[in-house]
Amino acid sequence: MSEMRHLSIVIPSYNARALLRRTLRTLQVAAPEAEVIVVDGRSRDGSPEMVRDEFPDVSLHRYENHGFAHAVNRGLEQASGEYILLLNSDLFVSKAALDAMIGRLAADRSVAAVAPILHNEDGTRQHLFGWPFGAFYWPNWLRVRNVSRVPLLNGACFMTRRDVLREIGAFDENFFLYNEEYDWCVRAQRAGYHLELVPEPVVHVGGGSTAPSPDLWLEAQRGFLYFTSKHGSPLATEMLRRAMQFQGFCYKRTDPRARHRAMWEKLESLTSREAYLESPFELSGRGDRPAQPMWQGLMRERPAAVVPETTTHAMPEAASEAPVENGASVVRLAAERLRIASRRLPKVAGAAG
Repeated sequence: MSEMRHLSIVIPSYNARALLRRTLRTLQVAAPEAEVIVVDGRSRDGSPEMVRDEFPDVSLHRYENHGFAHAVNRGLEQASGEYILLLNSDLFVSKAALDAMIGRLAADRSVAAVAPILHNEDGTRQHLFGWPFGAFYWPNWLRVRNVSRVPLLNGACFMTRRDVLREIGAFDENFFLYNEEYDWCVRAQRAGYHLELVPEPVVHVGGGSTAPSPDLWLEAQRGFLYFTSKHGSPLATEMLRRAMQFQGFCYKRTDPRARHRAMWEKLESLTSREAYLESPFELSGRGDRPAQPMWQGLMRERPAAVVPETTTHAMPEAASEAPVENGASVVRLAAERLRIASRRLPKVAGAAG
């Protein structure tokens, strides 16, 4: 029996109709037996209608847009498979990559999650995680030729097992966008699991439903500070908070762009008040509940799919890397952010209007 019959694929989507269509068509070839779940954040571009009309076998669920973590968790509540793939709506996965990921999760129960290698559409490899994590993420600089252990996985495409989710919990909904996969990966490793990459490429467009904006940048900084407060030492958190507060204090006076000045002012304000949960976007309010009875019930062995009243169905729609260490690593990251902020100030101050 094909292992694809035991795979559930959860796809959060927001205003990404054309890319989502390509993703779903790819899955019709790569994983025709898998359960596919699309969680739509009240898209206004016709995405839900497209899924309903063109992909009747796909399970479609619609919620208010409370961020990526919220959408993933709502999809997990519907998933019935032993293996669960979290997939961006702008990522085109191959059968070879799916087989490799399922194979690793089946072969080694100490592996919490596994991911493929992300490529751009032109075939070049994507540089993951940005600053500061990306600078120390060795697959950004070395070719992955074999199954390899890594400290982080990118949330655009990674697969885990039902038993792992039952133990660790799902994503923390105090993150709207960015940093949620960092948090999950650290929690998995603290529970004694490993993370792995398989040397199979997949195509990731990237940013298909996320236009750059000052508020998204603010959310990335706010989320990283919240992440540090969860997993770093009090010293690391305080150093990072002060660095961000100083950054906001200076840039709100020197950045020539009005929207960005407002963003810097918000950063200064939330850091001065230690308001780490104050997102510029509306969060779900569910927060981080990995041990709640909701998850214990959700993650029973292969439960029947449940459709809440707020959702609708489509019509019949070995490795060398050590885990991330917590205190010392986060202290180094915070110190480096302070150094970078100080170096950038003269450039911003001298910018033309």
